[in-house]
This record gives sequence, structure tokens and C-alpha cells, in this order.
Amino acid sequence: MPPSNPRLLALFENVQSQFPTATLGEEKWFLVVLSALTGIGKPNLAADLYLYLTQLPQYSTSGARQILIRRLREVLVKSVSIIGVCRPLEAIFCIDAVTKEEDKEFSYSRQDWKCDEANHQRGTNWLMKLYGENLKPIDETFDSHRDFGWISREITYGLYLSDHHILDGVETELVVLSGIMVQDLPKMTAWHLRACRRIGISMEDCEGIQKCIELVVDFADVKLSPMPRAKDIEHEV
Repeated sequence: MPPSNPRLLALFENVQSQFPTATLGEEKWFLVVLSALTGIGKPNLAADLYLYLTQLPQYSTSGARQILIRRLREVLVKSVSIIGVCRPLEAIFCIDAVTKEEDKEFSYSRQDWKCDEANHQRGTNWLMKLYGENLKPIDETFDSHRDFGWISREITYGLYLSDHHILDGVETELVVLSGIMVQDLPKMTAWHLRACRRIGISMEDCEGIQKCIELVVDFADVKLSPMPRAKDIEHEV
């Protein structure tokens, strides 16, 4: 069923129409919406997003809805590393409450995870792809705050963000950028705009993604600090 709130319905339709689907592909716009709504403090609206999506023709079968659930859940799992556990947990509870029994999805994506050398290397490799030479000063800060260095490599990137079995690298960065920007974090927003460019998202598409995030921000009546734009970090790419 469509959301009963006309502003929420307009939000979904506007993001869907404005998202750079032609270049980034179908079924990615709602990753931005879910991450942004959850990060900005509206996790209960995850249920409305899910119900809206299930009315679309591509999710007309139970099998398709189970794949959808897996992708939405992965957005929220990755969001734990960006915004903490409570809001993503609230969002998944809200989605589960409106999911039909035949559409429930029982897979477990990280049952074989180990905090081992392979995890460390996978996290480090993805960090290097996104940050490159910009990682060095961050690591130097971590030299005197080693707990955060360990969390970054082994957990944030090793466990969460370098796992691309369900959401690929571009999709993961859509989740990360959205979740960071709505928390009013200009410096880290700039880092992940730069990361988006480094993994192949065009400057024009980065701007389009930011405008979609801003639609969620406007819907939530939240005021953010001035945010960097893709053109501002282009010289670092």
C-alpha cells in the first residue's frame, strides 16, 4: 500500500525520479532513502518504504520480495558501522512487522566471519581503494588512538563495508555517504564524496545523489551545515 502521508509518498517518488538511474542502475535509489531516513532519526519509516517498494511490479513475487528484504537488511547492517546499532535495529523491526510470513528471508550473511588476517586484508584493501594516500594522516592519528584504528580496519571495513556479497562497492558507498551526510558531518561527507569518485561514480552523479539525500533532509525538517559538493573535492580525486 502507498504511504498514508502524502509528503512521504512524494519523497519516495521524487527520489526515485531524480536518482541517476540511467548511469548507476535500477533498484539503488531506495538504498539512499533507507540509509538517510535511518541515520536522520526516522527509522520507523523503513516500514513505509518497504510497503511502497512491494507495490512496484518488480517485487510482485515472494521470491523477489525476499531478495528485496536481503538488500534492505544489508543497508541496515552496514549502517550499524556508520550510525550505531539502535536506529538500524528499530528500522528492521519495523520492516519485519509488516512483512508477510511467506516473504520472510532467513539467510545469515556473516555466519562464517572471522576476525583473522583475511578479514584484515579485505578491510585494508577497501580502505586503500577509497582513501589511497589520504589514509596516511588518518593512520597517524590512530597511532595514539589504537582502539579506533583497530575498529576501523577489522570491524567498520573488515566486517561491514568490504563485504560486497549482497551490496556491491558502489551500493555500499551510497549507504555510507547517505548515512554520514544526514548526521551533519562535512569532513567525512567530503571523504566519501571523494571515495565515490574514486570508485567510478561521476561528479554529476555524485551531485545527483546529494540532491536525493537533501530531499530526505528536507522531509525530516533538519538543518545541516553547508556540505561540500563533488566539485569541491575533485582536485583530490
